[in-house]
Amino acid sequence: MSYGHSSAFGWPLWGALLLTIPVAFVIGALTGHTPNWGILQNPVVLLGSISLAAIGNLWSLLHVEVLKGKPPMLRIDIAANLLSIVVLAVASLLGVLLIGYAFFENFTRR
Repeated sequence: MSYGHSSAFGWPLWGALLLTIPVAFVIGALTGHTPNWGILQNPVVLLGSISLAAIGNLWSLLHVEVLKGKPPMLRIDIAANLLSIVVLAVASLLGVLLIGYAFFENFTRR
């Protein structure tokens, strides 16, 4: 069932492209060789690209509709696009990892 706002390969490919910067940053941080990319290492850019990839792929997976009638009914359809689900899972894991690291690094006992 297609609703016009999803594509089989549109958002998953854009989401994977958006996740390349955070993945490279996390791999570089874990190996000790963080790339020097200037503005691309900004936390707003990293978390923003993760959020945009997750929201875009969630947009392509979900369709929410209110059906008129007595009583009105809420209908939620979930597409089974494996590539979108994988990108959404990777974006969620990266987001949790980076936010958890930020809290761990900034709120330790001194």
